[in-house]
Amino acid sequence: MERLRHNNNRTLSNVSLELNLAVVASRSSLVGALLRTAAPLQRQYIVDFLRGLSRDELECLSEFEGACVLEAQDLCSFNPYNLLADFFDPSICDRWYNSDDRAHKTFVVLAWLERCHGIRNRTASPAVHAI
Repeated sequence: MERLRHNNNRTLSNVSLELNLAVVASRSSLVGALLRTAAPLQRQYIVDFLRGLSRDELECLSEFEGACVLEAQDLCSFNPYNLLADFFDPSICDRWYNSDDRAHKTFVVLAWLERCHGIRNRTASPAVHAI
């Protein structure tokens, strides 16, 4: 009986460890994918931002970036800020029925856009003025 209890504890421990590793791997994949959208000079700034986010927040950013890629295919001039209302519309996606979660994730996406697109615009400005 004692041996069975030890094996059950060990099995639960192994399952817990495997789930933990899957969460860490998933988080790493999300961070890696989001970093690939950033300009090389911005990467450390972006890493610092992403480090403070939960996996759920990282998933939201990844989904938003994916939506931006899909939307930008059809438009020659795409502004990601214009996608926010549709992306977070609870009538389009059941995920956003919780208004607190929707407001929080909207704030996270706005902070992401400011870091990515705000910097691109500020770093592009001197080159534009130099021409």
